[in-house]
Amino acid sequence: MPPELRRFLPLMLIAVFGVILLSSVFRHSSKSGLSNGDKATRTREATKLIESGEQSYQAAHGRFTQHLADLVGAKPRLALDLAAGLDVRLDVSTKGQTYIVQVTSDVLRLVRVHKGANVTARSCLVLKKSSGVNCP
Repeated sequence: MPPELRRFLPLMLIAVFGVILLSSVFRHSSKSGLSNGDKATRTREATKLIESGEQSYQAAHGRFTQHLADLVGAKPRLALDLAAGLDVRLDVSTKGQTYIVQVTSDVLRLVRVHKGANVTARSCLVLKKSSGVNCP
């Protein structure tokens, strides 16, 4: 290494260390993503949209659908809720007259069982207690 560079090496190391230190001190933390309350709201909204979509599908076809894609086509707002990271499990009976839907987010799990237009069973589990996270 040439002597000219060796002379400035400590100054360069101090400058690099200073830049790293200042960038970490002045870095603004920005929260990205949905709050827990928003996740719970999206979970409840998605459940309602799936239930109303299933009722509409049954009125048109005489049976419930087991395909979430059929419901998203009729209820485009459902796609926005699903983009929030919801896990949806939909199961329809063989004759198509009963279905169970489970919608889960990081903070809330909702389960509904429908026979025709009636809700025959429901369950709610708060997975993470936080402001705005409660069972409907």
